[in-house]
Amino acid sequence: MGKYLFVGEERSPRAIEMGVTWRDKRLAAAHLSKAVEALNVNWDDCDFLNVYEDDLNDIIKYDGPVIAMGRKVERELKINNIPHHYIHHPAARGKIRIIENYKAHVREQIGHILK
Repeated sequence: MGKYLFVGEERSPRAIEMGVTWRDKRLAAAHLSKAVEALNVNWDDCDFLNVYEDDLNDIIKYDGPVIAMGRKVERELKINNIPHHYIHHPAARGKIRIIENYKAHVREQIGHILK
């Protein structure tokens, strides 16, 4: 078990087709891994669940910081009274998609909890 739980929505059709998960650092996870590793956090210290696919109790029972990736996830965690921190989803569009902007966003939002 890692130190931090990142919660997404669900695997994309492309991720399913490619047979990859967050752990593989592919697709959206590529951006997230670069942002997290820029804060000197080992990727192996991170756990990943998807709010629409995995057991909500696994999120509730997680012993460590929970990070909601995206507004849909944030809404679900709030509905279920799960304490969490928020970051934009790593596949978000617009200026945040530029890797340096995303790294800065992650550092600003959760850098203080990633030690």
